[in-house]
Amino acid sequence: MRISVVMPARNRAKVIGRAIECANRQTVAPVEIIVVDDGSDDDGATVAAARAAEVAGIPVSIIELDARAGAPNARNIGVAAAKGDWIALLDSDDGWADTKLAEQIALIADDVVAIFTDTLFHDGKGGGTTKFGKDVDDLSALLYENTLGGCSAVMIRRSAFDAVGGFDIGLPSCQDWDMWLKLRGAGRIALCHRPLTHYYFDGDDRISRNPVSVAKGHRVLYDRILSDYAPADRTADIRRFQRFHLAQTLVYSTGIRRGALTPALRNLVAPHGRTTRRSTVHLIGTALGLIRP
Repeated sequence: MRISVVMPARNRAKVIGRAIECANRQTVAPVEIIVVDDGSDDDGATVAAARAAEVAGIPVSIIELDARAGAPNARNIGVAAAKGDWIALLDSDDGWADTKLAEQIALIADDVVAIFTDTLFHDGKGGGTTKFGKDVDDLSALLYENTLGGCSAVMIRRSAFDAVGGFDIGLPSCQDWDMWLKLRGAGRIALCHRPLTHYYFDGDDRISRNPVSVAKGHRVLYDRILSDYAPADRTADIRRFQRFHLAQTLVYSTGIRRGALTPALRNLVAPHGRTTRRSTVHLIGTALGLIRP
C-alpha cells in the first residue's frame, strides 16, 4: 500500500515547512509529498520553503500553477499526479501527529473509502480544543452539518476519489463537506477518535474570511443536500436547521452579524433538536453585539 500526501499552498512560506516536516516524521512514511502551488505571488518564497523542507527518502514534487484557482482545484491536480493508492490530504498550514497515517492504516478494510481522525485546534497559547461532531458516528449527521472536519484529517482511497469526481471546484465554499457527502455514498467512512490532525490559526487567506463565498457555498450545498441526499421525511427538519446553521457559520466564521438575529430568535421559540438553548442565546447575544464572535 502506498500513500501520497497532497498539499495545496498559496503564499505559505512561513508555515509550509512545518506541514512537510509532519509528513516526513510519520512512523509509516508516505511514498511522496506533492505540493501544488496555487499561483503564489510571494516571489517564489513558498516554493523555495517547500524545497528546503525535503528530506532524503521522501521526494517532494512541486506543481506550480500559473494562476490562482483555489485549494480544491489544487487538490484535484495533486491527486491526478499522485502515485499512491491512498491519498492523505494536508493543508500547508496544518500538521499531523507522528502516528497519524499509521493509525489510519490500521482502520483500512475492503469497504472503507475514507478514514478521518479527530482534530486538535491550537489556540496559539500552548493549549487547544478537540472536536468531532457529537454524533459523528451517525454519518447521517452530515446532512445537517460538516461533522467530520477539514481536509487535513482525511485519508481517501484513490479509486473512490476518482469515482466521485474529486472536489467540486464550482462551489464557492463547503467543498470539503460536499466531498464527504459523496464519499459517504461510495462506501464506508472509518473514524479514528484521536486528535492526530493539528489545526493552526497562523495561516493566511482562509475561505472563512470571505462572507460572500461562505454564504453562497452553503446555500448551494444546502439545496444539493435537500435534492440529492436527504430522505423526503427529513427535508423539512433539515431545512429548518439550515437557517440557524448558516447564521451561526456567518457570525462565528466571518464576523458578519447581519441577518443572524431572526433565525436565532425563531430557534429560541421553537428550538431545533440539534441545537441547545445555550448556543441559541449565545448567537442572539453575538448578533446584538453584546458578545464578541
